[in-house]
This record gives sequence, C-alpha cells and structure tokens, in this order.
Amino acid sequence: MYELLLTKNSTFIIGQVAWVLGKLMEAIFFVLDKIASLWGGTANLGVAIIIFTVIIYLLMLPLTIKQQKFSKLSAIMNPEIQAIQAKYKNNKTPEAMDAMNKETSAVYAKYGVSPTGSCLQLLIQMPILFALYRVIYAIPAYVPMVKYQFYNLVNAMMGMGSTNEVVDAEVFVKSAKLIQDKDLFKSAIAFKKQFKPEYFNIDTISVDKVTQALSGPDSAAAIETTRNTFIDVLNRASSTEWTVISNNFPDLTTLIDNTKFALERYNSFLGINIGYSPADTICTQLGLADNNILNLFKGQADFGHANYLIILVAILIPILAAVTQWIGVKLAPQAQSNDSTNPNDENPMMSSMKMMNTFMPLMSAFFCFTLPAGMGIYWIIGAVVRSIQQVAINKYIDKMDIDKVIEKNMEKYNAKLAKRGVLTQGINNMANTNTKFVNPYSKQSQKTDEQKEKDKKAYEKYVKADNKKKTSGSSIASKANMVKDFNERNNK
Repeated sequence: MYELLLTKNSTFIIGQVAWVLGKLMEAIFFVLDKIASLWGGTANLGVAIIIFTVIIYLLMLPLTIKQQKFSKLSAIMNPEIQAIQAKYKNNKTPEAMDAMNKETSAVYAKYGVSPTGSCLQLLIQMPILFALYRVIYAIPAYVPMVKYQFYNLVNAMMGMGSTNEVVDAEVFVKSAKLIQDKDLFKSAIAFKKQFKPEYFNIDTISVDKVTQALSGPDSAAAIETTRNTFIDVLNRASSTEWTVISNNFPDLTTLIDNTKFALERYNSFLGINIGYSPADTICTQLGLADNNILNLFKGQADFGHANYLIILVAILIPILAAVTQWIGVKLAPQAQSNDSTNPNDENPMMSSMKMMNTFMPLMSAFFCFTLPAGMGIYWIIGAVVRSIQQVAINKYIDKMDIDKVIEKNMEKYNAKLAKRGVLTQGINNMANTNTKFVNPYSKQSQKTDEQKEKDKKAYEKYVKADNKKKTSGSSIASKANMVKDFNERNNK
C-alpha cells in the first residue's frame, strides 16, 4: 500500500475527528448551495467557514465554560497560593514541603477547583481544534462538491483515459514534474511525502514507471491517491502558479479557466478569493514579480491598475486576526501577584505567559497574512466567539457570591476529610497556618467505635461553628488581606 496521505488527515484521533467535522462542513455547504441555487447562485466557502466555526465553538461551550471558570477562579485565588509558596520559600525540608502541599490543596479545595482542573477540557478541545483547522485548510478533501471542480483538469494533466487509466504517460510526467518544481510551485515542499513513489517522484519518474504503475487493472487505488495529490497542490496554488500551469499547458486553457472560474465562485468573499493568501492577493493587485511582497519596496508596484478595495480587505484580515486575538487575551482572567514591586520574580510562569500573550497577536497577523484568507476568516470568527463567551462567563462569575461558594466548598471538603477519618481545623486555618498539619486521628485504632463516633460529632460541631464565625460579616477581599498579613508576620 502506498504511503500517501490522500487529502484527508490520517493522524490518530485528529483524523477521526476531522472526518466527523468534514461531514458537518459538507452538510453546511450542501444546504448553502441549495439556498443559493434558488437565486441562481452557488454556495460560498467564506459563509460556510463562518457558520462552521460558530457551530463548533457552540458545541464546545460546556467545555469552554469549565475551562474559563477555572481560569477566573484561579486568578482570584492566586494571591493565596503565592502567599503559601513565599512562606516556605526558604524551607525545603520534607516536612515543610508536605505542609505546603497540604495547604495548597486546601486552597484549591476552598475554591472548588483542581490543580489540573483545565487539563481534561484542553485534552478534549485540542483534537477538535486541530481537526477544525485541518478541515478548513483542506476543504476539497472533505467537501466533494469543491473537490469535483478539480477533476476534469486534473484528469487531463494526468493523461487519464475513459477507462480510468493513464493512457498518456508523457503528459503525466510533464505535469508531475511541474507541480514538484519548487521554483515554480513553492508549496510543493509541503507535499514531499506524497511524491514518494518512484513513478511520481521528480527524481525517479519515467514514462515506463508511470505506465507500469498507473495503467494496469490494479492501479485504481494508486490513481485515486495520485489524483488527490494533484488536487492538494492545485488547491494551494497561488495566482502566479495558476499562470504557470496555463503557460505550460496552452491546450488546456479552457479547462484551466473553467476550473478557476468555479473555484472563484466558491471562494469569492467580500471581493477577494479566500483560496489565496492576503499577501498573494496584494501582490497580484500590485503586479509584483514572483508574488513577492518585498518587491513592493523595490519600486515594482503598479498602483495605477490596482483595486484598492480588494487590497484593503486583504490587509484587514491579518489586522483583525491580531486585534481579535489581543482582545481575547485582555478578556481572559489575569492572575494577580502578592509582590507589587516585582510581581513576576516569584513566578517565572507568569512572566512567560505575559510574553506569550504579547507575541500571540503578532503571530496571528503573520500566519493570517501568509495562509489562505479562509484560514484568516476562521481565526477571526473563532476569536470573536471566544471573546463573547469570555465576556458572558466573566459576568456570570462576577455575580457569584464567592463567599457562599467557598463556604459550600469548605463544608464539602471537611466532610470528605471527616469521612476519611482526618480531623482538621477548617480549610481556611489549614491554608493559612505555618504549623505542620497533624492528623489527630492517627491513633484511632486505639479507640472504641463509640469514642470515634463521639470525636467525629464533636469535630463536625466545631467546624460548623468555626466556619460560621469566619464567613459571617467578612468578604473575600478582607480574608485575602488577613491571609497576607498573617503570612507576612510569620515570615519575619
């Protein structure tokens, strides 16, 4: 079996998820095409990508809420965690580390979150997001209506006959060498593994090898795989690369024009072809040689024949990608530090996160400038949906009575410890004390069942009274300040 990837992703889990999402994209495109046909039109990939992205993010909303709720609560409790870390900064004994871990766990329990609280959500979301990217990046692989627009041209370039066999091997060799020429097709390097078979690879291809591999009764699988590779390359082709095809196959001019026209109908969105990158669109409009944007600074631009509205839309895509990414970063909960003079010294991770949050919008702009504009649309819509979700979640959490949430979590945690036979002095005390945690039930084996039950009831009564005293008439802010003051006094 040939080690070609076809056009669909075959990565474990991501490939299966991409197949499911591909069916959703196919359904959306089919419905849009039926609606558009009522007015003599056709489906639009830009609209399909927007609908597709919104649906996927809405389906992931429960996971997103859990993850963002965790982030919001983590930002609130971060000063307490840092206070505990500062308390044991100069004490690395096993006893101190054990006490620090217990106090830290108590703080997490107090806020009802886990140190790995968002990991599960991320593990579930990541394959979906990667698969979502794959489907949008390789739409012909998952939407047959788009894929079939390439068929007539690709069959001609492969020298295919009516019997679904290669009957003109010389044409195939010429086409295969053309799409692997890195000077003419810059995207060819992305498909290096798909050119691996000897009959296909530019260094080993020959008429005899093509005839032997693609002209026999058992060649159907190899032909379909090879056809998909041609479609992969043509789907990434820039306007300059389409011109190269036209120049090398003048007898296929009609097929080339028909294919480009059909694809442009699907890809036309706000006046631009979303199959091309914004950089490619700008270069085409300005007549820059080799589609190299750097030639703009060499005085090669033809400003007289440029459509500035199209150029403006092309420029706005990477800019909006960066802006929406930046807004999302600003809306995300930001962890606070106890050290107001140099907050990042005690937490290198916070410094790294701040740097990453600065560069992410810039990276978004770069990627969306060089990738097909359809990817930029997905990037922008995804960021907008996430920002709206974050605003809603922030408002929901801001309206929560955190004191009541903590009180409820404390009761649940203390009850859990009591059930396991562990007597504590309350979660707040445990989180804020400098003394090593001691298990008063360590000698339970020496007591009778009646004595154990009596101790348990006494403990529950004490915890209830202690919690009532600590939660009444106090706010989270005051408690946080008390924790900070207490730790500072004990660290002196």
